[in-house]
Amino acid sequence: MGKYVLVIDEGTTGTRALIFDSDFNIAAQAYQEFTQYTPQENMVEHDAMEIYAKSVGVCREAIEMAGLSSDDIACMGITNQRNTCVVWDKNTGEPLYNAIVWQDSRTGQAVDAIKQTEWEEKILQETGKVIAPHNNALIIKWYMDNVPEIKEKIENGEALYGTMDTWMIWKLTGGKTHAVSCSNASSSGCIDLRTGEWHNEFLDYIGVPKDIFPVIQSESSDYGTTDLFGSAIPITGAVADQQSALFAQGCLEPGTMKCTNGTGSFMDINIGPEFNIASGGVDNLIAWKLGDTITYAVEGFVSVTGSAVQWLRDGLKIIRKSSDIEALAASVPDTNGVYFVPALVGLTTPHNDPFARGMLIGITRGTTEAHIARATLECIAFGIKDILDVVERECSVKIEEIKIDGGASENNLLVQMLADYCDARVSRPDTLEATSLGAALMAALYVNMIGLEDVKNVLNTDQVFEPKIDPVLRDTRSLEWKEAVKRSLNWIRH
Repeated sequence: MGKYVLVIDEGTTGTRALIFDSDFNIAAQAYQEFTQYTPQENMVEHDAMEIYAKSVGVCREAIEMAGLSSDDIACMGITNQRNTCVVWDKNTGEPLYNAIVWQDSRTGQAVDAIKQTEWEEKILQETGKVIAPHNNALIIKWYMDNVPEIKEKIENGEALYGTMDTWMIWKLTGGKTHAVSCSNASSSGCIDLRTGEWHNEFLDYIGVPKDIFPVIQSESSDYGTTDLFGSAIPITGAVADQQSALFAQGCLEPGTMKCTNGTGSFMDINIGPEFNIASGGVDNLIAWKLGDTITYAVEGFVSVTGSAVQWLRDGLKIIRKSSDIEALAASVPDTNGVYFVPALVGLTTPHNDPFARGMLIGITRGTTEAHIARATLECIAFGIKDILDVVERECSVKIEEIKIDGGASENNLLVQMLADYCDARVSRPDTLEATSLGAALMAALYVNMIGLEDVKNVLNTDQVFEPKIDPVLRDTRSLEWKEAVKRSLNWIRH
């Protein structure tokens, strides 16, 4: 058997292939961005075929870079952006419309209608998730109502639905496996959280047929094989990106948590095998299922954090590349009273308002690009603090340590702000590729390359950040931030 693990890490802005050796060090990696389509202000779409083609391409590139062949690869894992979903023709393998991305809020009015009924609370209590535009049942219903070909294909039994792990597995196996990992199924908002199975009553209520849905499997299991890279490689791991990072960070015990800073920022806390619902705007998820054991998590996320930095780069053009923001923000001691609410596609946890819009407030004649850059980093920390406040209240815990990962976590100024405003120690590991590592570990578990207890010790701490800010200043700025958020809520309804 081979000694390496191949992973596809399919994110929101690009897809990466990584090869891990038997010690779970990265032997090679390749990356390509893919196109972001925004047909309207509240819409974000991807070309699923472009994602598949580029994912295959970066896998081939990584294998070549490592000097390996398919015979050297023991297994393959997949991790992916969650809630993004696609419907395709099961006979031709062609998508019937662009994939609708988790950041998209076109179903906001449908969400609003549900919130006026008893189903709002029922959905939270049974699926674990606050009803939101990224709910996959609502997206599928939008497809059916707005794309005649999709409605026709579904009615004729010729269409399949999947999250991006399902899509990739189906394509990689030549259409032999139509399956979804338990973590992605949970994130879709369409399952009964107690059983880990599709929630038939909810799907019937929305008007979405269950027969287009994939089979739900555990994160470490047999998803078939792919022969696209030579001899057959077994696909033995699939896990949603945030749950994958939680697993890789060794957060296997109740009360342990991580925060991933990428396109968005996601805070997840392991709450163990007991099913409990936390409210207050956070989501309740299946973290993973191993064997017959389900592990649950509570999560809050801010959808626009790293992508807010991209907006400074591509929209305002005040930085040339995303990494430039740290030096620009550090060139001033504070924001000079400027606050940036990054509600570019609405606000998620804990506000869950698809009608909020982005806002810069506190601007004076003394405001510079540096103040705006610093306010952008601060808004990421504030958004995470808002989630932490809810998690600590709902779960009756005090979080002393936050384990971080994701590309934006390289920014030392941002990480220090996170420690300051969350009043917690922040630990950064020696590799920020926790999301892809989690998929590698899930795949390796199935083929006995690693044991579950060993997972806790794979990542090592590289640097620890302690809170430094004056507590009075922390409280003052946090209150001002909350006031700024209030003014952005419900904006496009005015």
